[in-house]
Amino acid sequence: MPVSANVVTHDADPLKFLICDRRVPALAGTRPTIAAVLEEMGHCVSMSADDVSDFNSFDVILLWNNPGYFPRTRKWLLSIPKERRPIVAVIMGEPLPAPTASGLPRWSGLNLAEIAKILLRDWRATDIYTNAYNLRRTMNEGLADALFVTGGEQEEYAAEQGLDAHRIDYGYHESFGNLIGLDRDVDVLFLGETRQRRRRRLLARLRRDGIDVTVRGSWHKRDGALWGDARTRFLNRTKIVVHIQRYPGKIAAKRLVLAMANGAMVISEPSYRPDPFVEGEHFVSSPIEKMPEVIRYYLNHTEERERITRAGHRLVTQDLTWSKIMEQIVDVTYGKRASLRRTRAAAL
Repeated sequence: MPVSANVVTHDADPLKFLICDRRVPALAGTRPTIAAVLEEMGHCVSMSADDVSDFNSFDVILLWNNPGYFPRTRKWLLSIPKERRPIVAVIMGEPLPAPTASGLPRWSGLNLAEIAKILLRDWRATDIYTNAYNLRRTMNEGLADALFVTGGEQEEYAAEQGLDAHRIDYGYHESFGNLIGLDRDVDVLFLGETRQRRRRRLLARLRRDGIDVTVRGSWHKRDGALWGDARTRFLNRTKIVVHIQRYPGKIAAKRLVLAMANGAMVISEPSYRPDPFVEGEHFVSSPIEKMPEVIRYYLNHTEERERITRAGHRLVTQDLTWSKIMEQIVDVTYGKRASLRRTRAAAL
């Protein structure tokens, strides 16, 4: 259910958050956006890559993305009675299997590295099936007091699995960029990781069909075009960002937020439940075989392209902000803490 349905009013003291987050190599030494937003709200934030020895000094432990990334934290949580733990929340931003209602086929395109991580029980495994297993285990063990999932598709999947989840949508933060008025001299850009065979194949197909796609970005090296001010400048030079998915039919909302915040139009493969993004209003959807024609159309029809980019920019910078999302998450957390305090008081 949407988090807004569970918002509680409160006049409470700041919370002490521990955010458990495994930074990818390209982000080593940086802090996640949610940490900055919580600090802007007046809360205290510490970070852990599964290496904190004293968890008892925190009010809330946030497990960011796949809870399987934090085996030491899980071991500690299981070692003490639930009523003595801090509030634990999972914010699941990693992809999960598609819900049955989507009609999407089971994904069978795991690469060798993903299969090896599964077989070796490597905590770094982040394919959709490992993500789902770790999430179900965490919830079934009672380790998490609250689960937040991103988007309508994940909300449906969680409901199918019998998981009580609050829906949030991936948000915008000022660090993601804004309009800075540069000439848009890059026609088509794919921004993201291209180690996946499917993405390489489809990008090659676009190039064979005459589309000059610029490809930038990696989770594994500090490519300037993917991070910080350099990314903002590059996206402000871009007319169209193509959204080619890691898993067919799924949406990677961060790519859409980044593009729209910086005034680039998104042309995406068809997605199940892309809401709150509306096809034809905030972005355009096209199957890969028709995408070259659609790209050429919008490159040649500037007014139509800019109408869509203006609507997308308004959506992400005004409605889908991390500040609003974290206010909702904090409200739920306060409610969970009040309930825990009542339980503890009744046990005395």
